[in-house]
Amino acid sequence: MKSKTETLKECFNILDAEFGDKLTEQQRVYKKELFKKFIGEYPTEKIREMAITMIRTRKYSNFPRIGEMVEIIEGNKEEECEMAWIYLLERIEQTGYYQSVAFPKYPAVGAVIEVMGGWLKFLESMTKDQEVWIKKEFIKIYPVLKKRGEYPKYLPGYFELTNNAKGYENSKMLERYGMTLDGKKVKKIEQKKLQEVRTDIKKIEGRSNQ
Repeated sequence: MKSKTETLKECFNILDAEFGDKLTEQQRVYKKELFKKFIGEYPTEKIREMAITMIRTRKYSNFPRIGEMVEIIEGNKEEECEMAWIYLLERIEQTGYYQSVAFPKYPAVGAVIEVMGGWLKFLESMTKDQEVWIKKEFIKIYPVLKKRGEYPKYLPGYFELTNNAKGYENSKMLERYGMTLDGKKVKKIEQKKLQEVRTDIKKIEGRSNQ
């Protein structure tokens, strides 16, 4: 696999061969420095894909500007924001308020929701009257957090937050009752242990009502 330096050199030479015939030597040196500085921030695979796309689809004969290259690498930001919003609505429909949720297709969505208060608060605020304004805020924040590149693995739902608040850890539930926090049985629960579960639940409900 080629290094970042080798990839930058190769891709610049490809673009230079196709679009650089009108550049002076001084301009070529300057363009090369800009290319390394700004395009070098991106992954090698993205740089390579950008160069190939330029060769295949660009209609102009002059050497492309950095902004053109960045647009190809990052894609149409407005279009991606819209797609990410649609994906978020789908995840709301699929997951709902109670389950924890992840966003593997558009991971930056999780970062946006986290900044906006977390999964529960976000869903509570998503009324018909507020959805238009929430979407505008989402579209504004999404590109910034995507560029930052730091996303949560998932966002906890009501069940997980409630169980954590009650002090139950998954390992303890497994050890004592043979079941996980989502209620799935790992082994058959004896009648005596089942009664222990019911007793503990009543205690928790009693404390919650105090």
